[in-house]
Amino acid sequence: MRGVAVAMRSAVEIAPTGSRPAIRLRPVPRSEPPFDDESAPQVWAPPRQPALEWPAGTQRSPEKGRPASPAVAGAAGDAKLAARRFVHLCVEVLNGFRPAAHLRRMALPAEAAEVVAQGLAGARRAAELRRAGHRGARPARRPVPVAVLRLRLCEPRPGAVEAAVTLVTGDRTWAMAFRMELHQQTWATTALVII
Repeated sequence: MRGVAVAMRSAVEIAPTGSRPAIRLRPVPRSEPPFDDESAPQVWAPPRQPALEWPAGTQRSPEKGRPASPAVAGAAGDAKLAARRFVHLCVEVLNGFRPAAHLRRMALPAEAAEVVAQGLAGARRAAELRRAGHRGARPARRPVPVAVLRLRLCEPRPGAVEAAVTLVTGDRTWAMAFRMELHQQTWATTALVII
């Protein structure tokens, strides 16, 4: 015990002296601050804006008279990931880095042919836009790629996601819309339209 006291005394003696404040140990508070998921959400509302209160469960779906769940802006995390993966795959097809047949693996078998046909039509249109941009001007070293400007997701019902994508090629803007549904724990595309 005497060795510990000597070691502590020597540590205190070695500490620099001068204008620095002394280090003080304070007791730990009796409770910890709440986690993010435990705290109540803060809702901001302007002072003069009327609140929109939708009656819960008043809408009925056409099948079996069940209450329809409201459409949710945004989507669940796994749905967002699947939608972004599909958009990335479509952009690679439109830019000519992949064949349109690669869209088949992310589509339902019944709708796969239509999804691939839409992807192929979009790739042809992107190629035509690139060729039209090179006419009358000196060709660029690299063609202008198709890029995503914005991706908007909506979940009309659990297990289904609809997306609207704004694309740009050079100075031309176009759109793509698709729907994905959850089948056997996998998100699959059921419809694709490139405008």
